[in-house]
Amino acid sequence: MACEQASGRRRGVWAAFHGAVLGLGLLAGSGCATSAPARSDNRGPAEPRYLFAWTGDEDRKDSDFLTVIDLARVGDRYGTIVATTPVGEKGLWPHHTEHELDPSKTLFANGYAANRNMLFDLRDPLRPRVIERFAGAADLSFLHSFARLPNGHVLATYQAHGSGNVMPGGLAELDERGQVVRSRSAADPAADQSTLRPYSLAVVPLLDRIVVALTYMPIPSWHPLRPSVAHDHSGNQVQVYRLSDLSLIKTIRLPASDAPNEPRVLRDGRTVLVGSVECRLYRVAGIEGLDPRLELLHQEMPRGCAMPVVVGDYWIQTNAADHRVFSLDISDLKNVRTVSSIAFDERQRPHWLAASGLRVVMVNEPSPTAERRMWMLQVDRATGQLTLDRQFRDAGSDRPGIAFDRASWPHGTTGAAVPHGTVFGW
Repeated sequence: MACEQASGRRRGVWAAFHGAVLGLGLLAGSGCATSAPARSDNRGPAEPRYLFAWTGDEDRKDSDFLTVIDLARVGDRYGTIVATTPVGEKGLWPHHTEHELDPSKTLFANGYAANRNMLFDLRDPLRPRVIERFAGAADLSFLHSFARLPNGHVLATYQAHGSGNVMPGGLAELDERGQVVRSRSAADPAADQSTLRPYSLAVVPLLDRIVVALTYMPIPSWHPLRPSVAHDHSGNQVQVYRLSDLSLIKTIRLPASDAPNEPRVLRDGRTVLVGSVECRLYRVAGIEGLDPRLELLHQEMPRGCAMPVVVGDYWIQTNAADHRVFSLDISDLKNVRTVSSIAFDERQRPHWLAASGLRVVMVNEPSPTAERRMWMLQVDRATGQLTLDRQFRDAGSDRPGIAFDRASWPHGTTGAAVPHGTVFGW
């Protein structure tokens, strides 16, 4: 009940913000800012008990499903697949979920290739259920990424409009059940017209801003619309919007096709960094004004960076091409530096990350050469040092990680599967 009351209060504050662009402390003071259960002692919040992984059937002959992994310790190991929820649809190509579990314990997830989206109810973590299914929004299509708003709604990026994967895409605010509240096209006559495809986003309530990276999202090779995408993971623009009315402030063009992909807000609630597929890291300077710009902070090699997470003063990043996960010290943005790196074998192509406390889960990209496997890392919040968590493994195995290349699941014998969007919860 306390969480429901707090959620109601934050919605009231958000309504005032919409009307008068007020209430800059929207997120402060909520006791429901995390889904982790509270301990009764002085050690702080407990680590979440479960991982939820949005999972696709490998050969697309059986239903796609949500996987539940128990993180309880069993002897000297942990990580047991304890439940799966088939959605009754196949070939969705499960892709992004939200990055964190909302206090409502509902989770938005997209089936990108099918232009199909799901809303899961996770209030009973061992019995997840689909409570809503939807496709596009206000003629926008191919939803890619989600960001929760202070009112409990979700702001989503769409790569295109219509069923033919045609530019421009746009943004849409969805309510708690996935219904469209408002939307905005990414169209800008002054921008590069070849890359108006919103990929991912960061919401900055304190500054009334949204930062959106524009980059092509690949459609899988088996999809009938594959020929419509000529430049996979290619892009050279970032857009800044006003959050209160979704008006476009500026489209910022980069000097090269960096494929900007994942913006993140730092812990001050004001600073936004943008990563790119080319493994460059930018800061959005002047974001509070009407003429924002991008400043290059750091570059890694080679190309292949995907999902980052921010843990304290550290930017933790995947690089599929280099088979590694690395951490950058971002405490001084004038001196960003690599402080730690974990190298994997050639079958690991690190892609998705999600963080909780000292743990970071890593999932490989869904490419044909990547192993269907999930790994757990640990991060030292004081130094940014990364270590492989060798206790996160299958029962009866000495090898770290959880295999998704298996014959049987709690819902049946449906064969190998491909995990993607993964989030900690409960």
